[in-house]
Amino acid sequence: MSKIAAMSSTCSITGNKSESSYRIYARPSTQQKDAAALSLLIVRIYKGLKQLDPFHRRFSLEDKSIQYPYAVEERVPNWMLYIITSILPLITMIIISLGLKRSMHDCHHAILGFILGYSSTLVVTQLFKITVGRPRPDFIDRCQPVNGSTDATVYGLSTSDICTQTSQSILEGGFESFFSGHASTSFAGMGYLSLYFAGKLHVFDRKGYTYKAFIVASPLVVATLISISRTMDYRHHWQDVIVGSLVGFSFAFFSYNQYFPPLHSHVCHQPFAVRLKEPEPEHTADFSFHDGSTFKVSVTRKDGEIVHKSDYATTPEELNQV
Repeated sequence: MSKIAAMSSTCSITGNKSESSYRIYARPSTQQKDAAALSLLIVRIYKGLKQLDPFHRRFSLEDKSIQYPYAVEERVPNWMLYIITSILPLITMIIISLGLKRSMHDCHHAILGFILGYSSTLVVTQLFKITVGRPRPDFIDRCQPVNGSTDATVYGLSTSDICTQTSQSILEGGFESFFSGHASTSFAGMGYLSLYFAGKLHVFDRKGYTYKAFIVASPLVVATLISISRTMDYRHHWQDVIVGSLVGFSFAFFSYNQYFPPLHSHVCHQPFAVRLKEPEPEHTADFSFHDGSTFKVSVTRKDGEIVHKSDYATTPEELNQV
């Protein structure tokens, strides 16, 4: 403060800029290109993996864990799964961001983050399914072994060659137990929605509002129930469900934090700034001191908030004393 008081009266301030010059918003065309390119790439990879046959792991006809009945009707079929875990979260976030927040910027980040996490989960899940090749709990019923079949005498295991199942899709699907796709996609979609709720409600602000906890936990409860239904249909072992849930939520957590601040931040309700060039400052002030040092202050409006930045340059003599 003493140096500022002793400074010479050399001060220059730039003029105001129009508000449109400092507001940073992604253009609608850029938003559409980002989402479309990312979606197209992931969908192509996923479709390519779906065309590959899973690894046929050897199994034992005496293994009780794969002798459950094959359920033709599932409690949560695929079409219902995608509506609950993808369409419903997207519609909810769009309503909140555009209807309540009135922010296209928030909507853009919410959708991109969701697409990143959900699509990545689909690809990784399918990749593990076809490479691991673990038999499902209902595999023997799918396989329909030849009457009188027994395990090999040398290694004590059997192969899919003993199966009489005429439907190739039912038989191949029997080797896609690890890990659960219903569990991973449920926690990827509903887990992301839960994180989105937590950020908007500041659930970790240490004020202890119970209703916030219920809102944040509700998507996770839905994801958990969907995951449990897979063991009720004998489609997955409990290990498949647990691993799938952890993988799905991990991708949700990773993708959310790519576009939004951590939940403990005081601005966790706001998305990160878009990846564009920094705006030019509205005001700048340069102060010169008698000893030759300078002090510069700039004021910038970024995402609707005023940001101050200051730079202090010392003399060469002072730098040598540090």
